[in-house]
Amino acid sequence: MKNLKELQLLSGGIPTKDEKTLMERDYLLKPDVNPYIVYSVLKENFGESNCYDIDDEKQQWSLEFKYKEFFVEIYDWKLSSTSIAVYSSTGNKLGSEKLAEKINSLLVKEGLQKKNKVKAVVKNSKHKVIQNPFVTYYSTAENLLEVAQFIENVVTSNIANVNNEKSNDSTSLLGLSFDLLHKQNDLYRSAFLMFLSSFEGFLNIMYELYLKAELRIDRIYERISREQIDIRLRIAPTYCDGFKAKIINYEDERFKAYLKLVNLRNDYVHANLIKSLERYIIVEDDYTFIIENEETNEVPSNINELELKHVELAKNIIDQIIELVFESMETKTKREFKKLIYNQEIEMLEEDGTLMPA
Repeated sequence: MKNLKELQLLSGGIPTKDEKTLMERDYLLKPDVNPYIVYSVLKENFGESNCYDIDDEKQQWSLEFKYKEFFVEIYDWKLSSTSIAVYSSTGNKLGSEKLAEKINSLLVKEGLQKKNKVKAVVKNSKHKVIQNPFVTYYSTAENLLEVAQFIENVVTSNIANVNNEKSNDSTSLLGLSFDLLHKQNDLYRSAFLMFLSSFEGFLNIMYELYLKAELRIDRIYERISREQIDIRLRIAPTYCDGFKAKIINYEDERFKAYLKLVNLRNDYVHANLIKSLERYIIVEDDYTFIIENEETNEVPSNINELELKHVELAKNIIDQIIELVFESMETKTKREFKKLIYNQEIEMLEEDGTLMPA
């Protein structure tokens, strides 16, 4: 095959194998092209969708073709992908695979000519879906804590088996337990950072939804996005619609607790050489002593010392600062935002320069 137009449109659908059973699919391939481009290329070559026997809950369009002894179905799936399904009347699986790969390469080739069209429709689109980073990061942190708890249970069980002499290889079991505990600490560190990053996602979504129309200019938006997060939080009512407070109350204890976490996060993320990372060696009377820096913070400034209680505290502080933001909003906006912010995806429409939930 040298051209997509060598495919012949079917009018009666893919035939059954023996007038009763469906023909078995020999190969399925996901094209390396955006579904919109796939549809545009096929529409330009063959016209509108010619298959109406589709799953309306998962599909919008489908085109069916014949090529030599093969039957081909190209269709969309759940808005996010497309598929090339090849059926062979002779059971030629290798030929089916080669044909699917060839169709894919032709779609990619013709799709390159439509990139400018895609850019144009995206630029003019007033309707979009935002993947919610707040939910992604927050749920990731919660899942990491669940895995850490699972490790805790496994280690406890291993130690109990060793103590009760139920294991024939206690040395190996203890070694595995210590290795798991070391990995558990990695999970605590990751979960801690995920909880802190989740609030950045929360603020980003809030600004995306409620930033005032007159400020939705690239240069201004970029300037606001580069501000330190505590500043962005404090002045959100100045830049965003839907707030009853003139400023987020930075005297509130919840704000102060969050600010301490922000300072810690900066040290953690940038791996700053802070005092708590230093230990001092003292030699006296020919004896060597190690003196640790005293840690007085509720959450250790040394990331290696994070424990479950510190991660749970960080989660609580994030929950509280989110509640402070909600309290600062007008009732209608708060009700709307609470419904949106916990969704994995947020569908939005732009009207007169203002984004609104679809």
